[in-house]
Amino acid sequence: MALLLAWHERPDDEAARAEIRRFCSLSGEHRAAWEEAKRVFRVTGAAVGADRRQRRGRVSRRQVTLGLGALALLAGGALAGPRLWRGWRADIVTGVAEVRAVRLADGSLLSLGPDSAIAVTLGPSERRITLLEGMIMCDVAKDSARPFVVATVGLTATAIGTRFEVARNADFSRAAVEEGRVGIALDGAAPWATLEPGDWLSVETGSRSVRRGRGDPAQVGAWRQNLVTADQDTIENVVAQIARWHRGRVLIADPGLAAAPVSGLFDLNDPDAALAAVVKPYGGKVRHISPWLTVLSGI
Repeated sequence: MALLLAWHERPDDEAARAEIRRFCSLSGEHRAAWEEAKRVFRVTGAAVGADRRQRRGRVSRRQVTLGLGALALLAGGALAGPRLWRGWRADIVTGVAEVRAVRLADGSLLSLGPDSAIAVTLGPSERRITLLEGMIMCDVAKDSARPFVVATVGLTATAIGTRFEVARNADFSRAAVEEGRVGIALDGAAPWATLEPGDWLSVETGSRSVRRGRGDPAQVGAWRQNLVTADQDTIENVVAQIARWHRGRVLIADPGLAAAPVSGLFDLNDPDAALAAVVKPYGGKVRHISPWLTVLSGI
C-alpha cells in the first residue's frame, strides 16, 4: 500500500520509481500484481499520470480506498495464475492451512504441508516425487532396488529408507533429515553432500548460494505441529512458509525487509501474529488491504 500511495502522490519522483522497480524485481508475481494495480487505477480514475494532472485538487481518500480495494481483487487474480498452473501439473495438492497424509502404493507415507503440490512417479527402478511447491515430509518404505527421490528446483534428495523433509518456499529449496541418511545433488549434478539426522541444507536458487547446518532432528517437519522454525533465514523465506496458513496472498513491499535475517519459533495457529512477530525486530508493519491481500512493509 505504501508503494501505491507514493506512486499516486509522486508519479515523477525517481526515489518512488526505484522502490517500485525493487518491488517488481522480487518475482514475476510481484510484477504482475503491480501491473494490475496500475490498470485498476486507470480504469477507476483513482490516480494516473496525465489524468491526475488534469483534475483540480487532490484525489479523495475514498477514491484511493476504492482503488486499493480493486487492486486487492485483481492482484489476487494475478497471483492465482501460478497456483492454477501448478495444480494442473500435480497429482496431489493441498489447500491453505491443510496438512494431509498420503500413503503411496509402495508403503511410503508422505505428509504434505499447506498449499503444496507434488507429482508422483513409482517406476520399476526408481520412486520419484517432484515437489512443485510447498513442503513434504517423507517416511520412506525400504526398497533397496528402487531409490526414493524427491526433486525440486535446484535440489534433489535421494534415500533408500529414512525420514526426511524437502521444502520449496519463495526462492529457497531445503532438505532436512530426521532419521537415516540422504544424498543431496544440486541442479541435477552428481551427489554433492550427505545429510544425517539433524542436518539441513538450503539453496537459494536465484544466486545458487548454499547454507548448511545442524539442529534438533525432532524439529524436522515442525510445520506438522503448526510451527515454523527459523535460524538466520531470510524474512522472505519465513514469510513464504507462514503464508501457507494465511488466507489470501502475502506480499513484502520492501526488498530490504525481505532480505533481512530472522530466527525464532513461530506459531502458525495465528498466522497474522506470526507475520507480525517476524517483521517486528525491523519495525515492520502488517497491513491488511483486503481479505485477499496482506502487505508487509518497513514503514
